[in-house]
Amino acid sequence: MGVITEQLIRKRAEHNEGLISTLEEVALHQQNIEKIELIGQLCPKLKILYLQNNLISKIQNLHKLKELQYLNLAVNNITKLQNLQRCESLTKLDLTVNFISKAGLLSICSLQANEGLRELHLLGNPCTDWGGYRQYVIAQLPQLTKLDGQDIKRSERIAAQQVVRQLEEELRAELWAEGVDPDKAAEVEDDSMYEPGAEVAETGYIDEKGELVRPWCPATRILEHREMEQANREAEERKAASSTTPSSEAPAKPPRLDDFPEIKEGERVFQKNEGKWDFTLDESQDGSSVVLDVQVGKYLDTSLIKADVQPTFVRLLIKGRLLQLLLPCEVRPDAATAQRSTLTGTLQITMPKERPGEKLVDPAHMRPVNGEPAAARQTTGKGSVTSLSGAGANGTGAKQTASSLKTKGKDEFIIREVQKAVVHAAEVDDDDFIPDL
Repeated sequence: MGVITEQLIRKRAEHNEGLISTLEEVALHQQNIEKIELIGQLCPKLKILYLQNNLISKIQNLHKLKELQYLNLAVNNITKLQNLQRCESLTKLDLTVNFISKAGLLSICSLQANEGLRELHLLGNPCTDWGGYRQYVIAQLPQLTKLDGQDIKRSERIAAQQVVRQLEEELRAELWAEGVDPDKAAEVEDDSMYEPGAEVAETGYIDEKGELVRPWCPATRILEHREMEQANREAEERKAASSTTPSSEAPAKPPRLDDFPEIKEGERVFQKNEGKWDFTLDESQDGSSVVLDVQVGKYLDTSLIKADVQPTFVRLLIKGRLLQLLLPCEVRPDAATAQRSTLTGTLQITMPKERPGEKLVDPAHMRPVNGEPAAARQTTGKGSVTSLSGAGANGTGAKQTASSLKTKGKDEFIIREVQKAVVHAAEVDDDDFIPDL
């Protein structure tokens, strides 16, 4: 249920810099408002008021709007014309598509006090289906110049005055025949059908198909709007609840580390890749070493990389994210080297085997390039990258200072600095190459 509040009015008064005491025009349409309130007290200077497409069932609380000229109450639940007698400046009233019936026509006399009223719109109301509707309204409101958008001609006004008494008698007779008291229908003093927020009785019934059928009436509109609001509220609650459930939350990223976590003696070492780095772990082509290649990016500063080589596992700390891998065989940490490509930024750690001629103890820990063992890959070809494990192709290639390996403890070595290697094109003449038949 929509409620007219000071905050709502102030929000709609942006064109007046948020000032409501001097506000002359305000639009409060499509807010599901059921009761007119506060407007008369907060906006005494109001001249134009838009309240169309709401759930208002009674015209009320507008008697303080002495300067109100245009009131739009189209598409609401109004059944009577009342409580506008003190709106002395009212010139246009729009009540299109409401629920003013034949009985409600008797309340139209309340507008006789609005001497400045010139336009009235009642199209879409049940009263317009009555044959004498137009003549009756013209006769009861002689100050009108337009009714339902059509000019009122002088001859039409004279003809209406001549038959107004007869039309009123016919109207009253029809109402009596329908069981409606015309005197009670003509009362315009505080006759609201529904109080905002009050319970509204169900208007529908179950048909032969087991479906709920409701007649089109003010109560049905209020029921449907309240049901829609309830459904929207429940949907938002479900959405909010689902967004806060642990299952829908994204997994929290592990905290960045300043140094390698301690591994106690006898503690099991697990595979970890917190930074989700792309890497390969394979044998060198001569089978004497285990080579780890990690794609750390070209522009990552080398100072953000730490390496720790142990006989059975290797650890890297890249931007505080841990990459921890078990090795397929035992290696010599003191002879391990680390290099980095200046072209791609790839980090390569070469770890000589403890027993070079021995086969791999656990090949399951290997991660070769594209699943192809190193022995099956060829490195020849124009523009190929030189191996990062040696001193460059044929002993050539500039490098920075060699990696410094400092002993941290017995059989424990930390690589403090990472080498960089230069890319060289292999000197292979493709024009002289003759393929085997």
